[in-house]
Amino acid sequence: MISHNSEHDLEGSFQVRVGYTTVTVKGLSRRDAIEQARERLCLEMPRMWDVIQSLEHHRFEVFHIK
Repeated sequence: MISHNSEHDLEGSFQVRVGYTTVTVKGLSRRDAIEQARERLCLEMPRMWDVIQSLEHHRFEVFHIK
């Protein structure tokens, strides 16, 4: 049997927190969720772009949600 799973079928939802800000994103892994959250935070807070981009991965708390 041939199965055609798209990449989106494998995505999960993640809650990503940095500081006092939390966003919910879809991603394939913890690292992917952080990158999605970083992009979204930069769009929502453009004045903080340089700070958000310079944060190391360990500063992000990532929780897998169902």
